Amino acid sequence: MFRSKFFSGIPILISGILITTIAAGTVYPKTASMISKNKHTSTAVVSSKSTSKDGGEKTAEEAYKNIKVLKGMPASRLIPTMRFIEASLGMDCGSCHVRKQQKGWEFDKDDKPEKRKARKMIEMMEAINNNSFKGEQEVTCYTCHHGNPNPQKIPSVQTVSSLKEKKAEEEYESNIISVPNRLNTPEEIINKYISAIGGKEAFNKITSLKYEGTTENNGRTASVTIYQKAPDLYYSSVKFDKGEMTKAYNGKTGWASGWRGTWELKGDDLEDIKLGADFYLPIDIQKNYSALKLNDVQVINGDTVYTLDGKATQYRTAKLYFSTKTGLLVRQVIYNQTPLGKIPVQTDFTDYKNVNGILFPFENQVSTYENVENVKFNKITANVPVAEKMFDMPAK
Repeated sequence: MFRSKFFSGIPILISGILITTIAAGTVYPKTASMISKNKHTSTAVVSSKSTSKDGGEKTAEEAYKNIKVLKGMPASRLIPTMRFIEASLGMDCGSCHVRKQQKGWEFDKDDKPEKRKARKMIEMMEAINNNSFKGEQEVTCYTCHHGNPNPQKIPSVQTVSSLKEKKAEEEYESNIISVPNRLNTPEEIINKYISAIGGKEAFNKITSLKYEGTTENNGRTASVTIYQKAPDLYYSSVKFDKGEMTKAYNGKTGWASGWRGTWELKGDDLEDIKLGADFYLPIDIQKNYSALKLNDVQVINGDTVYTLDGKATQYRTAKLYFSTKTGLLVRQVIYNQTPLGKIPVQTDFTDYKNVNGILFPFENQVSTYENVENVKFNKITANVPVAEKMFDMPAK
């Protein structure tokens, strides 16, 4: 099964904090016929269980057949790694993998030369990093490919010109950026943000939220409804002309439902929704983002912003952009670390409005390597009655 590129970026939003995209069509399937977004070195699933004999997570070669160059990494990192290759080369599953009309996908087959070539390229990249950069991930697939299967060998005049223009612009900005009463620590910037959205006291008076709006992608629109309840319950529904897709977390279990039925969330999807379900994340940024540091001051769309770097989970790092004027979060970029490189998801927050004393962004633009999705809420309601059973995974 492929991930749907339509409505793949509905955000998990909490007062301007986007953890990641819901990716309603993205799953970690249990059977070979349902593998999503597998490419170059991914193969058929051997077992539906995600743990090894010693109780830890299986490695890629334990969970999949015919793994040759991505051995040793957790099995849950294989799908994100395939997505990084897709983003870097602009290719899809069929570029490297075998799909037969009767049998469907046969991910363990090595029939296509593109798959064999991909393995050699991964080995080459690892050798460069090990031999020239002391094992640091300085060179990735994207370093040369930039979204094209065949890297450009000759720089164009436009490329050289654009680099000069970019350098001149950066030098200009660095000279003109001036911030009155400049803040110098992450703590000061976060405290200003919390105060700007309404403060901890007002936020703690809210125990549940209901978001109602639409999401637009490639000219098509769907309706979106999101429920959140303190401390960590989450439910989303996306309705469009082909049906409904849902995602939820009940404090212990994450699940999703759609065209293929209902399934439990694993790997990246579970990690994302657990963090996104934290109702108090906006006032607990320092608790949920470790190693926060102030990077620099820059200009985004004419607004001068502070940029903070931090770590959200084991495989997620984040860059947060706060307006130096209003204190509000105007942009967030989440980086999903894979063995081959990082996959970014950028969200821009606008149109903040007051809901029960707290400011929420009613317009959010989610940009991924696949597309740009615009999520607009026409109504956000606080302290709505919410039945907790709606967050539980339906019985099969």
